[in-house]
Amino acid sequence: MEREVAVIIPARYGSKRLPGKPLIYLAGRPLILHVVERAREIPAVDRIIVATDDDRIVRVVSEAGYEAMMTPDNLASGSDRVGWVAKKISSEIIVNLQGDEPLIDAVSINNAIDVLKQDQSVHVSTLGCLLRKETTWKDPNVVKVITDDNNFALFFSRLPVPYFREGRFTPLPVLFQHLGIYVYRRALLLKFIEWDSSPLENAEKLEQLRILARGYKIKVVPTGRPSFGVDTPNDIQKVEEMLKEIGQSIE
Repeated sequence: MEREVAVIIPARYGSKRLPGKPLIYLAGRPLILHVVERAREIPAVDRIIVATDDDRIVRVVSEAGYEAMMTPDNLASGSDRVGWVAKKISSEIIVNLQGDEPLIDAVSINNAIDVLKQDQSVHVSTLGCLLRKETTWKDPNVVKVITDDNNFALFFSRLPVPYFREGRFTPLPVLFQHLGIYVYRRALLLKFIEWDSSPLENAEKLEQLRILARGYKIKVVPTGRPSFGVDTPNDIQKVEEMLKEIGQSIE
């Protein structure tokens, strides 16, 4: 039976800020296994593949009974790694789930998958939480996305957008904190990784702007469950405590 939905998890060993990040232990087991286990909770998913550049990650994933695939070590981004694997499988819908997101909400991802299943005109979806705090809005580490009234993305930025002319931040029903998960139709993903980067993408260092620049729409699916990734050493203890709070420890 042909598999319809695949989650591909890019997991590069050589992180600049956290070398060996996928294998860092959190609440009793490696980070990458927590992410795989979140993916297994998504009802619509038929196949889960960890796409990596390191045989140590392959070994850990395989020994846990999951699927991993070695990719070239010279790929430019996680999306390129996902696309490289997508070329080798037949799944119609591809979920790009970051390898450092052990707290991502499976129900929200399933909702983003359902959008593509239910509407053939949608080629890519992502997740967003309504942005309600001014401190979050001002944080350049938080990607903001502004949508139209149908929840299609108009723009993504690290800057505090939109500009409030009256000088006071006000939560808006079209202003979201972007969560970096993408659900693609395979055909669009394979086009995306072949396109040259766009000027706005180069300015913001946000590759999803390449999709908008080419005239494709990105559906932003609202979620009330923000995710907390492991990006810096300071994140390790915080995320570990959150994992233990939701009962993920095997200690």
